[in-house]
Amino acid sequence: MRYAIIMPIMALSVLLVCCANTPSKKTDTNTPTDVRSFGLVGNVKDISVTVTDLSDAEPTSWQDSTQYMKFDDNGRVLKDRYDNLYKYDDKGNFIYGLSEKSKMRRDEKGRIVYYENRMDEEDDQGFTLKFEYDENGRMVKTERTGWESTVDQTFTYADNHIYPDRINLESEDEGDHYSTVITYNYKKFDNIGNWTEREIHSVCKHTIDGELEDTTDSKSIEKREIHYYQ
Repeated sequence: MRYAIIMPIMALSVLLVCCANTPSKKTDTNTPTDVRSFGLVGNVKDISVTVTDLSDAEPTSWQDSTQYMKFDDNGRVLKDRYDNLYKYDDKGNFIYGLSEKSKMRRDEKGRIVYYENRMDEEDDQGFTLKFEYDENGRMVKTERTGWESTVDQTFTYADNHIYPDRINLESEDEGDHYSTVITYNYKKFDNIGNWTEREIHSVCKHTIDGELEDTTDSKSIEKREIHYYQ
């Protein structure tokens, strides 16, 4: 399943250039809730991502549309890193997302905990996505459930970092199971404290009915261009 394999590899985070794994020293007291929920600090406007695959003999780069994120000037998410859309009315209430049947819920702290996309009540191709957070407000788990498919991600953080150093991903698609471990080595940060470059190492084991089918070991470089509201 393309989503199960590609999405986490792309996935789905203080000097201008600093050493690897240096944690952000910036406070997030002025960071809007949605921006903070997705592992960012500051008044972020949008993010674009370029990924270079280092696993091929000749490394190739591409712009990864699934990792493009947008926020409005109130810090509400307009497009998340899972390619979901969010539309609000003049009072800031969610009104629809990928379709007019989309639903979204927040917890008592204002964080997104549930997103559902359906074209109608009988839409088998729709999905639900649940978000969980730790006591520091960092996203620690997502659960995506669709028709005969599931994708669960668990995020692990080092020290007080707002970006994960490891993701464990389990996905199921009509009997095909993918178990993926993704580790990150952060190379560069901007002057706000958000990472702008990281190395990704992903090992994915594909099993069918409990039997190992193949193992994929890949490495890539991910670079982010982040724009902020002034």
